[in-house]
Amino acid sequence: MQIKAKVMQSSYRITLFREVNHKVRYYKLSLMLNLFGEYIFTKEYGSLKRSKPTRVVEEYYKTYKAAYKHLEQKLQEKYKKGYKESNNAR
Repeated sequence: MQIKAKVMQSSYRITLFREVNHKVRYYKLSLMLNLFGEYIFTKEYGSLKRSKPTRVVEEYYKTYKAAYKHLEQKLQEKYKKGYKESNNAR
């Protein structure tokens, strides 16, 4: 049970949205611990009109600190581009 609690504390999922040329774009960021003790940082993005994402990229990190730092950097980049978190159910 201890391992499961650790995974839940260090897991993040954030979905951001922005409108470009009357099309809604999304950007999902997630950070999770895998069974081998590595942290997986996943970026998924695309258009809400499409059923599949445009691209999904996974990056692996040995430490939580490095993975979380990268997550924070990506969030800042996306906020600067105009992405926002939405309270609307999509």
